[in-house]
Amino acid sequence: MQTRAITGMDFERSLKTKHWIKSENKPKMDWDVYGRNVFDKMKNVNYDASKFNLSEKSIISKSDFVFVNDPTLRFEVKKYTKDKLKRWTTYSEPFFKVSSNKDVDSVDINEYNKFVDDFMGKRQDIITYVLNSIGIGVMGVRCLDGFIQQHELEYKIKVLTGWKGYKRITIMFRIKQ
Repeated sequence: MQTRAITGMDFERSLKTKHWIKSENKPKMDWDVYGRNVFDKMKNVNYDASKFNLSEKSIISKSDFVFVNDPTLRFEVKKYTKDKLKRWTTYSEPFFKVSSNKDVDSVDINEYNKFVDDFMGKRQDIITYVLNSIGIGVMGVRCLDGFIQQHELEYKIKVLTGWKGYKRITIMFRIKQ
């Protein structure tokens, strides 16, 4: 496990109290396409991003903690300072990504990267829906030096080049300027 992930988990453990309990809610994109995994689904639509639809089973919101007596009170945890959050910073990568050698064997880099670019160009409906939904039901973000309320945050989508040159559709966030 990466050092970044370990120190993040340590920070999360330090926030547990008798009132706030760890209850992770991760974004999960469920694609309404036949296939065993996301790469099979891409192949089954012949890498046509316009046929790649988000199902109603998808979970968009993201949070790490919930208030013990009220499950509607949720917040996300990021091991960043407020100063770092004045700049665009990675929030989540829920769309699809290549992140292991097994994934590399499942999809060609050129077909995959073209699909990512096509998705960004043809599926602004999904991009807009995700951006409008990512913070719903979340009070805000607890960071190293305080709490930022949800209405103080803004989000955007950016394509980043990730592991071994495979592109990733990434949700970025920052404190509103």
